[in-house]
Amino acid sequence: MRQKQFGEHVRRALRRSILVLIAAVLVSAAPALAQAPDPYPSREVRVICAFPPGSGADVWVRFFAEQARPRVGKPVLVENRPGANGNIAAEYLARAKPDGYTIFIHSPTSVAANMFMFKNTPPDLDKQILTIATLLRFSFYLTVEAKRPWKNVEELVAYLRRKGDKASFATTSPPGRLMGNLFKTIMDLKAVEVPYRTSPETLNDLMSGQLDYSFTDGVFAHAQEREQRLKILAVGSKERMASDHNIPTMQEQGVPGLDVPGFFGVMVPAGTPRPVIDMINGWIVDIVAQPQAREFINNFGGDPLSTTPDQAQRMFLDGIQEWGRLVKLAKIKPEG
Repeated sequence: MRQKQFGEHVRRALRRSILVLIAAVLVSAAPALAQAPDPYPSREVRVICAFPPGSGADVWVRFFAEQARPRVGKPVLVENRPGANGNIAAEYLARAKPDGYTIFIHSPTSVAANMFMFKNTPPDLDKQILTIATLLRFSFYLTVEAKRPWKNVEELVAYLRRKGDKASFATTSPPGRLMGNLFKTIMDLKAVEVPYRTSPETLNDLMSGQLDYSFTDGVFAHAQEREQRLKILAVGSKERMASDHNIPTMQEQGVPGLDVPGFFGVMVPAGTPRPVIDMINGWIVDIVAQPQAREFINNFGGDPLSTTPDQAQRMFLDGIQEWGRLVKLAKIKPEG
């Protein structure tokens, strides 16, 4: 009898010890369990646009944000942060938490250009942000008011040389500024640059004759050409855009060495986890592969472009080197 009671006592003591041990393990694991991240994405994603609503960049950003919504499975909110030709938005992204919930859809080549066009641009943006996907390849366009008599760049140049420093042209964003100043330098023109925040702001001055020509994004140029308000004379890429076979390049029309490459992509803060980067890249690659997206891109003078995250970042870093060379060639002095 005593032996039986003793065995029961031992079993109870053993059960209590096991329960205490399990409780200790659960208590020690609680902080780690509490800190375990939710599966991405678990809430809304913010997409940053560097230019105001209605701009060419805004049209691109809102289209791709809308296409991303069913893939993300959460709300995708567009947030416009205009100013300083994209610097404000780029710096905002650099300070954002690297968790995949703040995404910047913009031109990495414009970010690269700003590093040389502005004195106050952080010099280490290439270390603070990552380009993780690409959407399209683009260039800027030389446009004039639709009723102007010039049919090509040669005729425009002849007019500008007669007009001298009384001639003027509009630029918007870094690619437009670079293209305009390269054209002026290469052709030894005296025309005066008039910078604008967005392409739509240039329209009244072009239509009234206060401006002779402009360098603008493909969204605005093609939309206004369809409305017969503007006429596109040339594209600033080295080769014709696949979507615009009928529009000759500046080089074809006697402007040697003018090549302003650009691409639109997706950027995130440095330090964003690689699984999150790969997921976002997968969304973008799938979007660009769809006929609806390809048609949209082509309609505004772009060529669809898909890459891996590593390829996209390499293009951004290479762009920094190339735009440093081009800004120097265009004789653009950094602004305050």
